[in-house]
Amino acid sequence: MRFNSQWLDQRPYVIAIFISLLLIIWLATGLGNEKINPDITAEKRAPVPQVKVATFVAEQVANTVNLYGRTEPDRIVTLQAQVKGTITQVFAKRGSFIEQGDVIAAIALNELPAQLEHYRTLLKQRRIDYYGAKELFKDGYQGESALAQKLSDVTDAKAELARIEKDIGNTTIVAPFAGVLNERYVEVGDYVGIGEDIAMVADLDPLVIRAHITENQVIKVKEGQVANIALLGEKQIQGKLRYIASVANENTNTFKAEIAIENGNYQYLAGISAEVELPLEQVSAIKLSPALLALDEMGNIGVKSVVDDHVVFTHINMVKSDETGVWLSGLGDEEQIIILGQGFVRPGDKVNPVSSEP
Repeated sequence: MRFNSQWLDQRPYVIAIFISLLLIIWLATGLGNEKINPDITAEKRAPVPQVKVATFVAEQVANTVNLYGRTEPDRIVTLQAQVKGTITQVFAKRGSFIEQGDVIAAIALNELPAQLEHYRTLLKQRRIDYYGAKELFKDGYQGESALAQKLSDVTDAKAELARIEKDIGNTTIVAPFAGVLNERYVEVGDYVGIGEDIAMVADLDPLVIRAHITENQVIKVKEGQVANIALLGEKQIQGKLRYIASVANENTNTFKAEIAIENGNYQYLAGISAEVELPLEQVSAIKLSPALLALDEMGNIGVKSVVDDHVVFTHINMVKSDETGVWLSGLGDEEQIIILGQGFVRPGDKVNPVSSEP
């Protein structure tokens, strides 16, 4: 032993080599274990997160196109004075219902009756002159130019007579169609000039909702289909899609649409906000709270569910929505959707799902 000890004392490098070999063997053993069992090492470092899930079952719902607009009159016109004069009578009150042809107001005739008699007499005289010139032309005592002048005089008298008759007719302001006298701008004694407003008449039957359809929606709807309408402060009613524009608006790239509502008793007013639902085909959809929606790394909307204890992100399409939730297509007939903890996990992560009621 004394020999061995002296021998080692004289050779310290042997001890250093021996210690180095032990360190290399220990390090190699540790790295090998990590390479052989990387999953076990990772699991020891990071515990599996727990998420709460609920099972949602799909149901058949009607896919819809939702539009927003306001109710408007089918037609609206402002009647203006075609002759000048004083208002002598008014026959309809503002807000009253009028039929086509009903008299709204009358303008004083003034000198129009006298002018009518004058041009009637003038026309009769010029016709006599024309027939006399025509006979003279046949006998060769009248030139063709003189005969043409007499015919022109007859035509001028006819035109003036027609103008006076039209002016007399325009002194009576009548409704061009049935509707509501929404506004009357004159009273008895008012003087109106040509072009001044007399009254405004609105046709409220049918009542029309004018809205705009996107280029993706326009291929799904057709004229004549039934529309479900929710008017502000009213119960849901039905209308009909009566018109779709064939050319899109250049600025918005949308198509103008008109939905007509029967309004025979004028119970619905113009100017009310309206939401229109155009039902399409039946689709399978799951109803969720909007709070359960998520975005992927590309900004696509979807939901996170659990399949075989791993998180799956599924892109969805929104079918319809209301105050109680949204209906989504693109999912299966039954899905385990994460309802708590979805913000802390990513697609592909292993999780420990805990079931709960939706």
